[in-house]
Amino acid sequence: LQALKRKPDLFLCSNLDVKAVFQCGVLSLKFPEAPTVKASCGFFTELLPRCGEIAPVGQVVHENGKVLLQAVLEGVGGQASRSLMDHFAEILFALNKHCFSHLSIW
Repeated sequence: LQALKRKPDLFLCSNLDVKAVFQCGVLSLKFPEAPTVKASCGFFTELLPRCGEIAPVGQVVHENGKVLLQAVLEGVGGQASRSLMDHFAEILFALNKHCFSHLSIW
C-alpha cells in the first residue's frame, strides 16, 4: 500500500507480476486478521483509481476484477468482521467509480 501511494510507477516495472500482486491482495481480503484485511482494502482503494493511468494495472483489474468483487461480497456477506464493512464499501465505491462498465458485467 505504501509503495503504491508513494511510487505508483512501480507498477510499470516489467519485472513486477501485477497479476500475482493483485491475487495476493484478493487472498488477503479473506484472512481472519482484521489489520490484514484493512490493509488489503486500502491497497485496492489505492490501486483501482490507477486503472486508467497504468496499463498493466488496468489489464489485470479488467481480467480479474470479478474475483475481487466476489471476495468483497463474501466479506460483506458475513465472512469478515462487521468492523471492516466501511473498508469493503470503499472498494465497492472505487469499483463503481473507476470500473463501472466491467462492474455491471461481473
